[in-house]
Order: sequence, then C-alpha cells, then structure tokens
Amino acid sequence: MLFTGDIGAAMLPVDVEYEFVDDFAAHLPYIEGFHRRYMVSNKAARLWVDAVSALDIEMLAPQHGPVYRGRAVADFLNWFKTLQCGVDLMTRSGHFEMESRNAS
Repeated sequence: MLFTGDIGAAMLPVDVEYEFVDDFAAHLPYIEGFHRRYMVSNKAARLWVDAVSALDIEMLAPQHGPVYRGRAVADFLNWFKTLQCGVDLMTRSGHFEMESRNAS
C-alpha cells in the first residue's frame, strides 16, 4: 500500500460514500478538478509516476477519499502521468485555462 498524501485525493459529494475505488472512470469526476488545480505541473506528475511505478503497488491510499485498488491503481497512474495541471494551465497571472472553460 502506497500512502500518497494529496495525490489521488477525492472530493466526494455528501450523498456519495465508498471505501474503495474499483471503477476509475466513475471516480474521475471526483478527482479531476482538484488535481488539475492543485498539482503543480505535468512534469512533476510524470516524475512521481515514474518513481512509484518501480514499486509493487496493490493499493493507493490518498489522505482524503477512498483507496484505489485492483485495476484502478494502474488506471489512476496512467491518467495522472498525462494530466495537464497547475502551471501547465496558466494563461496569465492568476488565470487558468480551466476557469475560462467553466465560465462559458
């Protein structure tokens, strides 16, 4: 089990509760916005995935939200490795690509 801090953290609605992520696609809406905004850059995400991929990981345990297990571990790592986030999304100081899409 790899304890990941904020990596993999989820913001679940108050009426949604589960202990494990088994279906990554269904879980993605609960993690995408947080990770796009708060992870620093794709380069940092790629380097982290490269480092942990050498480990024998059965579960990812983020600080907040359910634990990833089974196929969801590889699905998360594959998604996170290509995530455009943080400074990758900056269009100018204090403005991010994702904000302009949400405003329309």
